[in-house]
Amino acid sequence: MAEPPTLDATALAVYRAVLLYREHDRGRLAARLDMTAEEVGQVIEELVALAMLRPSWDQPDLVRAVSPEIGLQLLLQREQRESALRQERTEQTRAALSLLSTEYASHEERPSRHDTEILHGMDEIRTRLEALASQCTKEVLSFLPGGALPTAALREGQPLNERAMLRGVRFRNVYLQSITKDRQTYAYVRWVHELGSEVRLSPRLPMRLLIVDGGTAVIPGDPEEPHPTALVLHSPPVLRALQELFEAYWKDATPLEAPSRCGELTELPPQEREVLRMLANGDKDETVARALGISVRTERRMVADLLARTGASSRFELGVKAAKAGWV
Repeated sequence: MAEPPTLDATALAVYRAVLLYREHDRGRLAARLDMTAEEVGQVIEELVALAMLRPSWDQPDLVRAVSPEIGLQLLLQREQRESALRQERTEQTRAALSLLSTEYASHEERPSRHDTEILHGMDEIRTRLEALASQCTKEVLSFLPGGALPTAALREGQPLNERAMLRGVRFRNVYLQSITKDRQTYAYVRWVHELGSEVRLSPRLPMRLLIVDGGTAVIPGDPEEPHPTALVLHSPPVLRALQELFEAYWKDATPLEAPSRCGELTELPPQEREVLRMLANGDKDETVARALGISVRTERRMVADLLARTGASSRFELGVKAAKAGWV
């Protein structure tokens, strides 16, 4: 859908020239406003669409300006109509997605909580893992027995882990010790560790395993299948057994060295705490500076100082570290 025309500075200048100076000829308007005739013609079309300009009664090939009072009323009415249409489209979209969600759940015909669900193919597996990552609220336990992780998997998992950790979800991950031999995978593991994930290394692991909030487990399916499959388990006895298995390996695994802490910064000035809070919310520099009543340059200097003091490599990581340290 095309964006509706708006009364920007250029359009306002053309409208003002027609209104105050009774200038109707496009060529003279262009000369007065230092614009091309084509630009003036385009703006006039936009103003006509806004009903700010109308055809002249005396010379229909020229235009006249409506009074500012009428123009304001017309703009407000148009904005109200656009707002109502946007709200209607939003409600229609929400209703359609709600219906689609219900239809999807019915189509999947998932078994009862005490049964096993089978996922077929990587698309279905990744979709479910993404849903679990976005819904978890307490703790995620995992065995990661593979060696080097694919670049695409690292890239896809990064934002999901960031958002979950920012919500305060506890991660306990057991990797194979061999991941230290792969620079990219090891850098990723160190990154999640720096964010607050608890990481341990084991010489061997029995399987790939994911347990989310103690209520759902995901394990690989039959390796003899021609395409990847995964089992989603909900049975409480099975989950208890898998958690006990995890705890046994966790106990014997070697902890990765403790991540660097946001150490000496146990007390922060209120202004720096507010900067961190707004960064954790994803606010931009201009928004933070305006809220604090400081210049953007000063705000950026404060952020650079906090990044250096915490050892964070990005602003989002700084926000996560601040949340973990209890600063925000």
